[in-house]
Amino acid sequence: MLLIKRMLVYLLLFSTFAYLLESHSTNNDDASNDCRFLEHVNSDVSLTLLKTGFHRELVTTVQFNTHGFLGKLLLVYSWPKDIYVDPYQLVSLGEQRNWEMLLDSTIDLEMPAHKSSGFHTYLYPHLEELTAEQINLTVPIHGRYQKPSFNGNAFESVIIHPPDLLLRPVKNCIQPQKLESYTMVDAPCTANNSSTCQWIKVNHQKLPGPVTLQFPVGDVSLVIPVSGGTLLVTIICCVVLSISAWRRQIM
Repeated sequence: MLLIKRMLVYLLLFSTFAYLLESHSTNNDDASNDCRFLEHVNSDVSLTLLKTGFHRELVTTVQFNTHGFLGKLLLVYSWPKDIYVDPYQLVSLGEQRNWEMLLDSTIDLEMPAHKSSGFHTYLYPHLEELTAEQINLTVPIHGRYQKPSFNGNAFESVIIHPPDLLLRPVKNCIQPQKLESYTMVDAPCTANNSSTCQWIKVNHQKLPGPVTLQFPVGDVSLVIPVSGGTLLVTIICCVVLSISAWRRQIM
């Protein structure tokens, strides 16, 4: 009888301990996985091009409504081989810009498009508390010279897609996949170093549209007539100058 009472007491204590342990674990999980703010996130990203020619300005407009979300925002651009950003120009902008940028590779400013490759940049806006206000981020971009065309095309079309929008909240959120339209990705923590952190990628249900640029292309079919015309004009000018010099000597 005494043995049965002891077993019941041990069973009761074990059940109580297991219940307390489970409750503590659940509370810790909730505290370390606070992704509830994502339910109120409403964002929109769009692109606008300013200026003309090979030297443009790309304005990224971010409309971000998070009801006082505290954390950091990151925009990841995937640039085509026909576009480059000038690191020296970015540094010279200084306090004129409201963002910092990290490049994933070295940029050769003189390389033509057909010998270049695409690259990524990570743009960090100077924001700590994101509100419903609109954010405009202007980045100077430049077009590379195109390989001459053999089929008579006068222009080359280049498409720039909107950047990926990433979030890193102050509070931990380690399982955003439980909520629709969010995934966890690795990206550099800041623009000052390449160490990676986990960011939450916002997958837009309605994909924003890209923008298209057109750069002039040389026409190979015009090489012979242009060279011939240039040579003819050069010969005529030489003859005219020679005759003029000869007449002046006679006079």
